Amino acid sequence: MDVEKDYYAVLSVSPFASQKQIKHAYYRLARRYHPDSREVDTPTSLFHEIQEAYAVLSDPSSRRDYDRQCDAHRRARRGPLAWSILLSRKTLDTAHEEQVLYALLEIAPSVPPEDNRLPLDLALVIDCSTSMKGHRLKNVKEAARQIIDELHDEDTLAIISFNDRAEVVLSDRVGGTRAHAKAGITALRAEGGTEILQGLRIGLREVTAHLRPGVLGHVVLLTDGRTYGDDEGCIAAAERAGGRDIAITALGIGDDWNDDLLDQMASRSGGTSAYIASPGQVRSLLQKTVRGLGSVYATGLSLTVRGAEGVSVENAFRISPALERVYSPDGAMRLGTLAVDTPVKVLLAVAVDRRPPGEHPLLELELTGDIPSLDRHEETLKHVVRCAFVDDAPNGGGDDVPPALLSALGKITLYRMQERAWSALAEGRVEQATRQLEMMATRLLDIGEVQLARSAMLEAKHIAEKEGSTDQGRKEIKYGTRSLDIGSEAYD
Repeated sequence: MDVEKDYYAVLSVSPFASQKQIKHAYYRLARRYHPDSREVDTPTSLFHEIQEAYAVLSDPSSRRDYDRQCDAHRRARRGPLAWSILLSRKTLDTAHEEQVLYALLEIAPSVPPEDNRLPLDLALVIDCSTSMKGHRLKNVKEAARQIIDELHDEDTLAIISFNDRAEVVLSDRVGGTRAHAKAGITALRAEGGTEILQGLRIGLREVTAHLRPGVLGHVVLLTDGRTYGDDEGCIAAAERAGGRDIAITALGIGDDWNDDLLDQMASRSGGTSAYIASPGQVRSLLQKTVRGLGSVYATGLSLTVRGAEGVSVENAFRISPALERVYSPDGAMRLGTLAVDTPVKVLLAVAVDRRPPGEHPLLELELTGDIPSLDRHEETLKHVVRCAFVDDAPNGGGDDVPPALLSALGKITLYRMQERAWSALAEGRVEQATRQLEMMATRLLDIGEVQLARSAMLEAKHIAEKEGSTDQGRKEIKYGTRSLDIGSEAYD
């Protein structure tokens, strides 16, 4: 038995394969590669590997030993990525037709390098339409000038202004061009309409032109308005950007912008979106965004989840660094980047059909990502989630749910409550929408989130009286619940 070898891959079967499937796979491969009957000219050693794999996996006892040793070997191997996996139940009950199991994944660098900062290839795509006139554009320009001072000389910066057309204000290495960059920002003027796709295309073009190995490409979009008729084009461009490992941070200023569009653009590219309630917040949020790019450790993180027969992922959320639903029907979930000091946390809700007594494999998890600072590409972690099924499990096996998992569930619950409120309101169920927001406000007060609870109560009152929501209230509640930091002590 050699834990360095993937016997399942040798036989081209999954870790969930039945003994019958393993047997059929072996016979099929043996006919093809046996020295006396092989269809193609292959080394005899390949047939010996197939025999070795079958000898281990065909015997249930040796297969269990192999699985356990492989798990231990993967945990002991110190690659650049590490993860921990918490389950909501230690055991599942054999009597139940279907049960829900939650799995919380926490992904972090195993041993981050001391000097991790990657050179940046950054594009600031700035809305300069008429609605940005006054304090909004003034604060954006002040924030952009401050960012120029914080960037390193080897960083590349592109500044793109857009309204109903787009213009490259600057695109060059930061070293030696700071004064020119600041002058270009100072000259920005607000006029015309809003066509995001114009600016986004040029911003992505400029980043792509300067992108090279070991450099982090990123686009920051700042806008306060709704784009004209190019929503689908923006989403498609964001999808292509994600495929090239260029994430988009979409920042909406004020209340009159399409949060669904900016959310999709950020999500499709592996980035994030955020709400800037007042012009005065632009500087701090833009600064936080760019400083966060300086601590990026891994890029293009992707999680693939495969379930055994009778096991399905019902929902999936990234909890940290920002809450986002990442569920995908095909099981492949884009998680974005991993920072040195902020782990990526993902919660899976899994439906599990009845199983006989004993330990059963339920999920195969595969995480991939690039570590640019180490020149490591498609770094991979694998893990098989197993759970024991027993007769008469106490409380369905739900004792001692880890506090970290409870806090993640609490954060998701609050976010889903506001989603249900807006859904009910869209369907004309005003009373239910009001009730959802009131219950949400009570929960927020319980965990000390007074300001957000107040926003929820004010919006509930407005809906009850006017039978409609406000743009400001919806965005405050939506993005406020996304960014909640609910410590596990709230559930002790």
